[in-house]
Amino acid sequence: MVAEAIKSALVPVYELRSFRSRDALGALVGRARKALAREFDRELEALGLNTAQALVIVLLAEGSAGTAADIGRELAHDPGAMTRIVDKLEAAGYVRRVPREHDRRAADLELTRDGRRLHGEVRRVQVAVLNRMLRGFSRAEARTLERLLKRILDNANGAE
Repeated sequence: MVAEAIKSALVPVYELRSFRSRDALGALVGRARKALAREFDRELEALGLNTAQALVIVLLAEGSAGTAADIGRELAHDPGAMTRIVDKLEAAGYVRRVPREHDRRAADLELTRDGRRLHGEVRRVQVAVLNRMLRGFSRAEARTLERLLKRILDNANGAE
């Protein structure tokens, strides 16, 4: 049983002769990501945000990133785009730049009180949109999908 599982893990999932790009994982994940972003953008419009701005709020609130450079790497945004996003959030009063004491060229980002309040609204949008997009999935199926996607990310990061 274990030997069969190891053997099946070594067999390639795709074969060149039968490969159809549109039906393959990359295309499906990409299209699903675009559909999620469209839905998030539609729902976030009432909050005056787009998906990229909301993700900055989320990353700061969850402590996943603390600088514009960290967020840019996490979201795969170039530094110029990241600066514009942070500038807009700062102008709206949701984010503040805190200069570093020992390096005035660098600044940490933190949410303001309004930013923390907005994070609660963004989380409500996240839950509503994800639940709508997962309509017809059981909880177990959703957890399985999350685990499988995490495995792909682990493979991409070289984890064993």
